[in-house]
Amino acid sequence: MKYHDIATQADYHAAAIQYVVETYGEQVALQFPDVADTVWQSILMGMPEGLCWISVLSNHRLPLPDKEKNQ
Repeated sequence: MKYHDIATQADYHAAAIQYVVETYGEQVALQFPDVADTVWQSILMGMPEGLCWISVLSNHRLPLPDKEKNQ
């Protein structure tokens, strides 16, 4: 799931969860369900993906994802 495609999905919450799984891993999605909410709030605020990652870092103390893995 691409970050910019989440808002176009009928089930945006499931799309945000899928994005978290693909970006941070399944363990993060299971242990930190609020990360998907942070992703969705970032989209609603019009943040680019990089700023979303910084929000996840500041709100949930998760490291920035590997850029090479997510391109």
